[in-house]
Amino acid sequence: MAGHSDTRDFISDPVEYFDWSATRLWSMPRAEREAKQWEGLQIRFAELRDRVGYLKKLADRDGIDSLEKIDDVIPLLFEHTVYKSYPASLLEQNRFGMINGWLDKLTTVPLRQIDVSHCDSIDSWIAVMDEQTELCIHHSSGTSGTVSLFPKTKGELSAFGKLYPLRFQGFGDPCPNDVQPKAHVVCPSFRSGSSAHFRINQEYFERIAHGDEAFMHTAFPGHMSADVLYLAGRLRAAKARGDLDRLEVQPTLLARLTEFEAANAKRAEQMQNFLEEITSSLAGQRVFMACAPTYLWPLAEKGLAKGRQNIFAPDSVISTGGGAKGMVLPDDWMERVMTFAGVSRLPFNYAMTEMNANNMLCENDHYHIAPWIIPFVLDPDTSKPLARTGTVTGRLAFYDLLPDTHWGGFISGDEVTMTWDSDCGCGREGPFIERQIARYSELRGGDDKISCAASTEAHEEAMDYLSEIHASATAS
Repeated sequence: MAGHSDTRDFISDPVEYFDWSATRLWSMPRAEREAKQWEGLQIRFAELRDRVGYLKKLADRDGIDSLEKIDDVIPLLFEHTVYKSYPASLLEQNRFGMINGWLDKLTTVPLRQIDVSHCDSIDSWIAVMDEQTELCIHHSSGTSGTVSLFPKTKGELSAFGKLYPLRFQGFGDPCPNDVQPKAHVVCPSFRSGSSAHFRINQEYFERIAHGDEAFMHTAFPGHMSADVLYLAGRLRAAKARGDLDRLEVQPTLLARLTEFEAANAKRAEQMQNFLEEITSSLAGQRVFMACAPTYLWPLAEKGLAKGRQNIFAPDSVISTGGGAKGMVLPDDWMERVMTFAGVSRLPFNYAMTEMNANNMLCENDHYHIAPWIIPFVLDPDTSKPLARTGTVTGRLAFYDLLPDTHWGGFISGDEVTMTWDSDCGCGREGPFIERQIARYSELRGGDDKISCAASTEAHEEAMDYLSEIHASATAS
């Protein structure tokens, strides 16, 4: 890469590093990629080892002061429960100062001095954090009854958001002069919210709609409340445990949930009406749409039955991902959606909140790993690394080199089949994952306890360190 020899450029702003070219991004030669990954990992470890409290606790416990080889980072990868390891009572009682004390151990952004004593809801707390810190906190949906709180920064989100305009480029195409083409953004969801699903809408707005509200189309113009999602998750969890009658809920919040659930009962119908209206109002226009198969296929099926085809401009992007959630999809559903929409491809993406990357599905049904993501495949029972050669199946773990304020190492709950060094046949470089991905929690009947590769005690002690705030919360 002429003019881009600095590894720090590579790990801090990958899209700029690859000159906004999707082809260059997915064509990085193996030797160069692995050298940059190793150097980048050493940079991140040196910078964050003593500045992220939870990481320091793990590293101190195992006496890790430097990395001699890439697998040395595995004992320091965070388990997927870390970001919801705070005492549940803190959210229930609006103890957001305590939440900040807990989160302060997972990020280099100083949080303890932020006054959140007046916050009486998750939404109001997140609003203060948005206004007064670098953070752009992402929360999970809370379907399990607890909410993960992930400390991304606005800068990290912005660097990640640059990936979305690249979806207008096909692999092998020359990089266009207009690397951020303006298009109508179609979001069959809420306009805003603080979960990862809604945070990205602002990036769509700025980078694809070019800040033009006339180009931003959402099914629901309002804000998706974190409090409502959290309460809904708590109610589901309490019902499953059989202690729903013991759950204490503020009457005002319960009223909001009742209102939300009444509206949600009509959501599927409203979503389809919204999408059908969009296919008429934006016919012939260039659009960017990210939509689940459960909405895309019924929309296309109805349209095709009426003889409607090639609805949008051919340089539109219709992106999808996720499961069918019980819906039976015909084998050729993707081809028929493309016929209806008028596009030549339907980008699929494998990603998660903890990862700043779009790992795109190629025409050979392989998810290709973005070059700033260092993947690992671990034995699901011991968490020891499997070979980084050939094809292996196990638990996906990774180090994401992009974030510079939180530790990018993470052990997922996904079972993947990874091929390290064979040619996919699509032309893209690097390791790739088979399309079929499973959750260990489903494979193991709900139990997904991760065994630490180096020391179970180390992770338990570090988790205790995060939970020390519980004693303070109880005493105060």
